Amino acid sequence: MLPFPPNAMQGVRVLDLTRLLPGPLASRWFVDMGAEIIKVEPPGGDPLRRMEPPSLFASLNEGKTCLELSLKVPEQREQFLTMADRADVVLEGFRPGVLDALGCGWQILHARNPRLILTSISGYGPEHPYRDRAGHDINYLAVAGVLPFLHYQVPGVQIADIAGGSMPAVLGTLAALYERTRTGLGQHVEVSMMHNSALLLALAGHGAQDPISGRYACYRVYRCAGGGHIAFGALEPKFWQAICRDLQRPQWVARQWDASLVGEVEALLASQPAERWAQALSHPDCCVTPA
Repeated sequence: MLPFPPNAMQGVRVLDLTRLLPGPLASRWFVDMGAEIIKVEPPGGDPLRRMEPPSLFASLNEGKTCLELSLKVPEQREQFLTMADRADVVLEGFRPGVLDALGCGWQILHARNPRLILTSISGYGPEHPYRDRAGHDINYLAVAGVLPFLHYQVPGVQIADIAGGSMPAVLGTLAALYERTRTGLGQHVEVSMMHNSALLLALAGHGAQDPISGRYACYRVYRCAGGGHIAFGALEPKFWQAICRDLQRPQWVARQWDASLVGEVEALLASQPAERWAQALSHPDCCVTPA
């Protein structure tokens, strides 16, 4: 559960045009902060309704009012614009320029409702050469240069969607709402999932020497007997010392940044089940958890 103040957005009305994951997760967090969310779905509904597991759509859209409108139909587009006249935020996830082409872009929205905030989540942003390309999480991670650090494996969680899209959209929207209290005016918040994913490389830029690259014994996932795993996260010397103490290997303390130690630790941990090591390394200062 995220530590959002439950009433921080009370009285704020958000029109959510987004689909699938990044935008709906952002507006779901707005629900937790007390905002009123009107989810405007295309004819036939959000495609996530027809994807597995069905519970995902339900969890992302809990607490929202859903309705279907086609912005391509003049009467329904005008219905949306009338709703936007009384809204505080419009959240959209089209490619750059699409909302303008539908007759609901920033210039029109701002002219009708100067206090309105438009938050746009797109894959590559309005300035990138790929701005008009379709894409999903794995594409944004590829262009951002993140995939090499994942060993070109598909991550089990949508990194670009969440860290590059949902979270910056929430932060940008909240910042714009705060700025509006001083200026009385809304603004256009633009979120690029690819560019924000590239920011995740701030530490990874050090490559194999990075202390969190898995190169060193103190920060690594180990396979134990029976197939279980255990994770070491002992970056600080005092935490590494606690591990060495409880493993009865004081000679390893001075080798925290010696990459050749990994094989020795692997051999030791492979000799017993993960449960055994979790119990032996249960001291609060060990930075060790079952994985």
